[in-house]
Amino acid sequence: MKKIFAAFLSILILASIASSANIDSQIKSEKRNQADMQKKIKQYNEIAKKKSQESKTLLSQLSRLRQNANDSQVQMQNLEKENSRLQSSVSELNKRIKSLNESMAAISQTLRARITDMYKFMPEENTLSLYLNSDSPHDAINTAYIMRRFAAHDLAMFEDLRAKEQELIKARQQLEQNKSRIQTQTNELKKKRDEFDSTIKKTDSLLRNVQSEQKKAESAAKELEAAQRAIGNKITSLMNQKKKAASKPKPAPTKKSTKTQDPVLAKREPVQPKSVPAPGAGIPSQPVNSLAWPVNGTVTMQYGSRVHPTFKTKIFNSGIDIKAAPNTPVKAAGPGEVLYQGWLRGFGQVVIIDHGNDLSTVYAHLNGASVREGAAVKTGTVIGRVGNSGTDSEYALHFEVRKKGSAQNPMNYLR
Repeated sequence: MKKIFAAFLSILILASIASSANIDSQIKSEKRNQADMQKKIKQYNEIAKKKSQESKTLLSQLSRLRQNANDSQVQMQNLEKENSRLQSSVSELNKRIKSLNESMAAISQTLRARITDMYKFMPEENTLSLYLNSDSPHDAINTAYIMRRFAAHDLAMFEDLRAKEQELIKARQQLEQNKSRIQTQTNELKKKRDEFDSTIKKTDSLLRNVQSEQKKAESAAKELEAAQRAIGNKITSLMNQKKKAASKPKPAPTKKSTKTQDPVLAKREPVQPKSVPAPGAGIPSQPVNSLAWPVNGTVTMQYGSRVHPTFKTKIFNSGIDIKAAPNTPVKAAGPGEVLYQGWLRGFGQVVIIDHGNDLSTVYAHLNGASVREGAAVKTGTVIGRVGNSGTDSEYALHFEVRKKGSAQNPMNYLR
């Protein structure tokens, strides 16, 4: 029986040593993974910050291009109306020129007929002979009257012909000017159309970029919501594990055997058990109703829903973000016990403190933690440093207050 007990004890010791070595190996592996993750997150944050700066100008550029496109469209419409008016004016001028040409042709025909008649019927001597060959003074006066009427009529026709000729010259000049204006405006209209097409293409391209950035913002918002749910589930799970561990009966202490020990085991060094605090040892006896500020700084994001200023994406912030200088000490907001210390997706390096009465606080985006799980802390105990781990691009502390794992407004607790 003694040998069986000694062998069993030896197996337990060896298993404990192997388990400790395995845990050390896992810790080293986790540290390497954490370092790699921090490096990747830092690269991602740099890219995200650059993309964020680029995306801020997208909508302003898009608005400006749309305005330019609208201006070009209005100018094109005005030019088209002006061209239509000029074309109508050219058509009227062509009709007018045609009418003047017909009128001048008729006058010229009349004058040619008048000259032909004068050549046929006038005496060969001169006009004076018409008066001298008259039978009476009355005939001479009638002849003179008729000759004056003919002369006045012919003079009027010549004046009308000269006026219509001047009018025709002006009409042709105006026609050439209108044609030149039409050509100039046609070229300008073509240029505006090209600019309009180019603007539309740029607008479409920017719109696609905005839509792509909006999808990224929506995806980031969904990931943030998932991370917030995950941290609530994590707290609930840890609380339940803690309660189960506390409810388990403690094993009775084993009496030391007075019998002779196995010679093999006697040679071994006695293994000192690690001091592990009892679950709930750091929980205050009285409920925590108010909390101290974990770090001094400006609250850059309040608790609750907000709308993205560019993409109008609705985002819920389950805590508050307090901007502070890198590596600023982060202090426990109240007395309690460290429920969790490690890396959580979306929140980076995280410390969660259980204050009892189902109340817990979350400290995220830390640069590093200075407490371990199970450690008892007091109000003001330094638990870590301000960082930008996780998906935060700025150095800030993300601070949450949870009641039974559900997010509460920290401003209702902070004093």
